Amino acid sequence: MNEALVKWAGNNWHTFDNAEINCSIQLFRWLVEARRLNSRFYPLQINIENIVPTSAMIEGQQSAAGASRPDFRISVQEGGVALEAKRVTDSTRHCRAYVYEGMARFVSSSYGANERWGMMIGYIQEPSTADLQSRVNGYVTTHALMGIGHELASTNRSGNTEWLSSDHKRPSNKAIRLDHVWLKLP
Repeated sequence: MNEALVKWAGNNWHTFDNAEINCSIQLFRWLVEARRLNSRFYPLQINIENIVPTSAMIEGQQSAAGASRPDFRISVQEGGVALEAKRVTDSTRHCRAYVYEGMARFVSSSYGANERWGMMIGYIQEPSTADLQSRVNGYVTTHALMGIGHELASTNRSGNTEWLSSDHKRPSNKAIRLDHVWLKLP
């Protein structure tokens, strides 16, 4: 991930516009490029908009039209990690969506049901990130599946990138750790 972010930064974080899908396409581009240029990443498979069928869908007992679709999946053979991307701005709508339409998909096991690790990508589209973490954490603490103790904690900050993490108990009793990469885009 870091090598892809360095390459994207070297391209001045260029994207067609600030729409989530256009930011994700650029992240995908630089993930693929990092894999191409470094042989230690050759075994990785990078997929965009990965469908996650349920067992009922596979058995033909439920329509796949409503299947979960994380924005990315990076895998090696059978193992891997799902990544969900969201815009994060100082608007209530985006901070809430980050939690309710992003993190909650992991906590509810819609994404990564049998995995103990997942990733969130936050495309920060504000001049300052000072208040964004507390705004997002406000939604985390009031979410029915999360609450106090599930908040994001900053682990590393470098240039336009901030790494955060959060740990979650799930209804399935399988805990999941979410690593969050927040990219401050120009």
